[in-house]
Amino acid sequence: MTMEGDVREENGPSDDLEPLIFTDNERGGSTIHRSKYTKRSERCVQKKSILVFTFLIVFVIALTYIYFRKEDDIFSYYKIPAEKFRNKPEHIITFDELMEENFEFDINRQDVMVFLHIQKTGGTTFGKHLVEDLDLERDCECHKGRLPDGRKKKLRCNCFRPGKGNQNWLFSRYSTGWKCGLHSDWTELTSCVDTYLRGIEPGEKARRYFYITILRDPVARYLSEWRHVQRGATWAKSTHMCGGKAWGTLLVKCYQGEDWEDVSLDEFIDCDHNMASNRQTRMLADLELVNCYNTTGISSDDYNKIILRSAKSNLEKMAFFGLTEEQKISQYLFEETFNLEFKTIFDQYNVTRSGRAMESLGASMLDKVKSRNLLDLELYEFAAQLLKTRYESMQDSDFYFLSECHCNFCFYFLKKGGVIE
Repeated sequence: MTMEGDVREENGPSDDLEPLIFTDNERGGSTIHRSKYTKRSERCVQKKSILVFTFLIVFVIALTYIYFRKEDDIFSYYKIPAEKFRNKPEHIITFDELMEENFEFDINRQDVMVFLHIQKTGGTTFGKHLVEDLDLERDCECHKGRLPDGRKKKLRCNCFRPGKGNQNWLFSRYSTGWKCGLHSDWTELTSCVDTYLRGIEPGEKARRYFYITILRDPVARYLSEWRHVQRGATWAKSTHMCGGKAWGTLLVKCYQGEDWEDVSLDEFIDCDHNMASNRQTRMLADLELVNCYNTTGISSDDYNKIILRSAKSNLEKMAFFGLTEEQKISQYLFEETFNLEFKTIFDQYNVTRSGRAMESLGASMLDKVKSRNLLDLELYEFAAQLLKTRYESMQDSDFYFLSECHCNFCFYFLKKGGVIE
């Protein structure tokens, strides 16, 4: 034993050495020693596991708190009170207010519908429905025809209240025109519409404004704008009024010359100054919260959080909004919200064609498009859920709605005196 012990001490542990031979007493003592050691090790492992698990829980809670606390701190840091998101501009009527008993859009008095038209959302078609297809006591008077060179005149309609006066009940591209700027956004409209109407209709009492808009799947909308720009569109006359200043001529352009005709999708995506990116979020946000278009004093992450929260808040304030991909539900909501009916049933947008266009891009290119429109993607998801909530709320209060009809228009036929077979 002494020799073997000396060998082990001299050479250290080795796989080449033969195993030691223990007496029964030695073997028993060793077993007891190992048993105690094993138990201590197991207890140690358990304690470490509990500590690690506890640490992970605390860490996750801390990160969650920090994230939300950080968002609140952002608004405090930039001196943006929470009321700036919750409060609505003066005289704007929200959907929730319209849902109250005995509260309705009154076309005969001082109520005005304001259409915020976002590019490539189907707003042109919807805008024409507003001036041509509504069943009104006094139809909009639309002027059509051709110019001397054979081109069609731009559609323009007078949408006046019932009676003999010339008071406008609709503020839109095809009624009043772009009086607050080409494709004017929330920031421009809320600071301009009332001033404009008081200027042309003096002596009127305080008006109530009902804002409406149409949103579209962000990827499909972005690709549609790219194709439109390829054909020569620029919207160069947009003023981008904000904070009492016209920013249109000050913004950096993505192209040289008159337009960006024949631009490739890669070039379109790669331009950091492209206004097509997250256009829906930006157009629905109050841009004065982020110092308009001068963003040098704010990080891009903070900027994104602020305008996204503002856009969601303003969308909730809209008396009506529709989705290009949900024409049936959108038409139903509009008619029930304003107690007005269209003479025609909206055609559903061809989502198959749009889907095929997106599939043809390939996964890599599709990811690039999405990365440029992350805010719009989150806003659209929020809008889809909000539309569903409003639709369900409207169903519950609609006597004519039949749950088995779902979106098949049988409620339209019933209201118009039709029969369901």
